[in-house]
Amino acid sequence: MPPPPAPDRRRACQRLLGAALLSPLLPALLACAGGASGGWLLPVARLDELLARRFPVTRSLAGLADLTLHSPRLSLLPAANRVATALDLVLTERLGGRRYTGAIELDSALQLDLQQGAVRLSAVRVQRLGLDQLPPAAQTLLARHAPPVVEQLLEGLVIYRLPPERLATLRAAGRGAPPQLRVQPDGLRLELAP
Repeated sequence: MPPPPAPDRRRACQRLLGAALLSPLLPALLACAGGASGGWLLPVARLDELLARRFPVTRSLAGLADLTLHSPRLSLLPAANRVATALDLVLTERLGGRRYTGAIELDSALQLDLQQGAVRLSAVRVQRLGLDQLPPAAQTLLARHAPPVVEQLLEGLVIYRLPPERLATLRAAGRGAPPQLRVQPDGLRLELAP
């Protein structure tokens, strides 16, 4: 087969040269395309900071004591697509005024609320609750009333508000398959459908 004419050979060389120049840039170009339409990452440090702004909170336990939650510490559970939160707590008896300190650990899913432009805690479950030097009667009261109160208190808690431009992108993408929240080792990824 004879070699192609000079203009065709020049075009073929230009295409090969262009492909050679672009090949090192291809991963970056694909990452940019994925960032625009594939989603973005909210780092764990930012999630921790946003969650800390929602505390302290205080709720009544059957009118007998007040439960205050403060100092949340967030950890990520990527395998379960959930987040875990440890909080310090203070239980204050209303009659005697005695105070007991302790800790509570819980985990929850995250839910994207496109109407409100928010990421919320969802399906909150208390895993462990303990107080220092609490009398047995109060321990029974705490075990019975505190987990449901804490779960109800934190269910639907907004931990992140989406910036308007990201919310517009998500709403547009939501017309097809809804955007997904994925808990990853380094943060929360909001993924748009391809």
